[in-house]
Amino acid sequence: MEQEKEVIWTGRPWIGPALAVRTVVAVVGGLLVSVLLAGMGALTSPILAVPLYVWVLGIIGLAWLTSIMGLIVLRASYRYVLRQSSIEVDQGIVRRRFLVVSPSAFSELEVDQGLVGRMLNYGSLEVRSQGGQQLNLFLVRNPKGVSVKIRGVMTIPTVRIAKEVQVVAAPVA
Repeated sequence: MEQEKEVIWTGRPWIGPALAVRTVVAVVGGLLVSVLLAGMGALTSPILAVPLYVWVLGIIGLAWLTSIMGLIVLRASYRYVLRQSSIEVDQGIVRRRFLVVSPSAFSELEVDQGLVGRMLNYGSLEVRSQGGQQLNLFLVRNPKGVSVKIRGVMTIPTVRIAKEVQVVAAPVA
């Protein structure tokens, strides 16, 4: 319970923009192929007693569904958690991998946004530790805002206080 209280931000890959782009490509591709086939007069030609346009729609729909499944698996495979004491990436579905970088090991933070990412406000973050460990946060919504939160946590100096040691003097003989 106490660990949940210190959570500052959680996220998963934001697949919304990729889903929209893939859907638009599938619809436009289907329309273009249909227009091309209609222009050739082959739109209703049967293949195995099924009209050609049904085959085209089925193949495009299957390709779209396959690409969407990849996005769903990506979203289900990654979880990002920023705590007051660390940043964590939990990845995998069947086999889990848990990566953590603490403020004392924090080295660099890189934000990567392409043109579409800047327009739709998403991108990737790369956190590197002094030991060479690298955490990749893919398809993060508002990556600049998240990077500010990460820097706020990861640049806090870590202070460790040693236990007080009691020195006992040996008797002088």
